[in-house]
Amino acid sequence: MSIAHLEIRQKVITYAHKLQAERLVYSTAGNISVRVPGQPHLLACTPGSTQYDLLEPADIAIVTLDGEQVDGRKPATSEVQMHTMICKNRPEVGSVVHTHGKAVMTFANLGWTLPPILTGLCEATGGAVYTSPYSQPETDQMYTYTVPALRDRGATFLRYHGLLAIGADLDHAFHTAAVVEGACEVYLAARSFGRVPELPAPQVEWIASYWRAQFPGAPEPLPAPEPLPGPEFQPAP
Repeated sequence: MSIAHLEIRQKVITYAHKLQAERLVYSTAGNISVRVPGQPHLLACTPGSTQYDLLEPADIAIVTLDGEQVDGRKPATSEVQMHTMICKNRPEVGSVVHTHGKAVMTFANLGWTLPPILTGLCEATGGAVYTSPYSQPETDQMYTYTVPALRDRGATFLRYHGLLAIGADLDHAFHTAAVVEGACEVYLAARSFGRVPELPAPQVEWIASYWRAQFPGAPEPLPAPEPLPGPEFQPAP
């Protein structure tokens, strides 16, 4: 028996396995959605309460942007409303990835902001990552409460919950989620040595323009600013 949208369903499974392999999720936590190619009003989503390593293509739910499931032998993730509302209200977003890694959950619990401390972080998220107010799972709050934090950003921490990452496609959304997890680990380690330095604002704005360029119709990245003056060499005593 043929399976509709087989290729995109298999891609969702591949990235679900990547989430698990990189310890961005535990057990059945987290979820993925991606627009169905050629049918942007449809999303392919991971199902609820299913171990990632047991997923089969028929398990991947196909839902409309209004939340109606039109295919899939298992119900979509219980947080499907978050995915559909983001994609319905932001047509440039092609994928949503929600993770529960240890480092991002630490930031989410504490309500912290992740400053622009690394070039790769700025390229993956567009700058600092903010924490959105606590939103009750399985409600539209998971979209409405994240709108300010996701304005011109690729990710937000969901208070007491985890991370929400968006991208023009699944490759970008996953990349953002993975980079934020790693940057959170760096920040938590660096903080034990005192204040954590941040990139200068002109560098953040320039690098962040490469994040914006992923979206259809976005302007080209900004021209590079003048290089920062290098420190004078100080020989070892």
